[in-house]
Amino acid sequence: MSQRDISTLARVSWLQSLISHRIVPVPFAKHLYKRCCAILGAPYEESAYQKMFDESTHHLSILDLEIRRFRDQQTGQHVLALVNTKADALIQNATRYTPNEIAYIKKLVEEIFKARREAYSIAALEAVRLGGRLRTPLTRDATQELLRNLVDHRWLACSAEGVYTLATRALLELRNYLQTEFEEHFHTCTHCKDVVTLGIGCSYTARGCTTRYHLHCARNTIGAAVDDDDALYRLAGGFSCSNCMRMWKSRPIGPRALNLGAGGEHDGMFSSQGESSQVEASRGSRRSRAAEQDEDDDEEEEDIADAAEQTPRQRPSRRPAAASDDDQDEPQTQSRSTRVKPEPQRTPLQPRTRRRATALDEEGGSEDEPEDVKPRKRAR
Repeated sequence: MSQRDISTLARVSWLQSLISHRIVPVPFAKHLYKRCCAILGAPYEESAYQKMFDESTHHLSILDLEIRRFRDQQTGQHVLALVNTKADALIQNATRYTPNEIAYIKKLVEEIFKARREAYSIAALEAVRLGGRLRTPLTRDATQELLRNLVDHRWLACSAEGVYTLATRALLELRNYLQTEFEEHFHTCTHCKDVVTLGIGCSYTARGCTTRYHLHCARNTIGAAVDDDDALYRLAGGFSCSNCMRMWKSRPIGPRALNLGAGGEHDGMFSSQGESSQVEASRGSRRSRAAEQDEDDDEEEEDIADAAEQTPRQRPSRRPAAASDDDQDEPQTQSRSTRVKPEPQRTPLQPRTRRRATALDEEGGSEDEPEDVKPRKRAR
């Protein structure tokens, strides 16, 4: 077997391995070719690998296939994927999924890519409910099984918190579809120019700034002195945005934009307009409502206390002195009735007061009134 035949056989074997894996890290792709060369007894060289890669790309383009290189947004690792570049009816029918399942997948991709605040994610519960909104609804069990299948075949990624996002394979194979169907939601990294669905962006996006970075790209550029991703999300000040020239302030792109991902409560910006998270906003509104309720309760208690203090001071005023004559008693009674009228419980006492005063006037007269008042007070 000639050296050319050995090289051809090594390339074909490598392509078969790539087809079976669909998407592999770049170091693993080199490891596969090295194994093929070892089995065939051919020496492995880096230049030979690059030459084989270029030849494979040329031969695959005739079949409307392409080997695309991408960097995983979560790990920053370079990967290779074999993707189809022609979306004709034959390719659309060559799938393991039913038409109803394909309709669900399209709807799921739309919901993920049109998520608010560039979250590019969907909660597991909402993803399951989405199956029941189709024209031909999917059952809950069927939807969950389909989601597991999509995760197993690396179309979707599911976090420990139950949040679904588009995996690297979906971003590579559906790149043209996503760019055509969701053009206004399709954004690229300022540094590497690849699509970005997980990273950080300038907080002045609402004012037209288009600066966005993958996390690994941000660490190599604006966040070179930052140790972890959490610090990147909180990055603010110290330099200006390269696009809008305003002072930099990070906002999250991905599940953390809606506080769906790991980490629970976070500091920093959680929306494209620089708002705090929805959770914090709801908690703040609940605290304000509780404070208003406490104020209302305090005011009600103060009103009750004032009424209780006024009651003992008003009761003696309803008892007229026996020494007053008819001319003096009448205006006092009228003034008291004016004050007591809003309180219904005091109204029945007024007729008894006037009858008592009238009876005293008829029995004792005006001269004996002082002597009659003293014993009555002692009796009371």
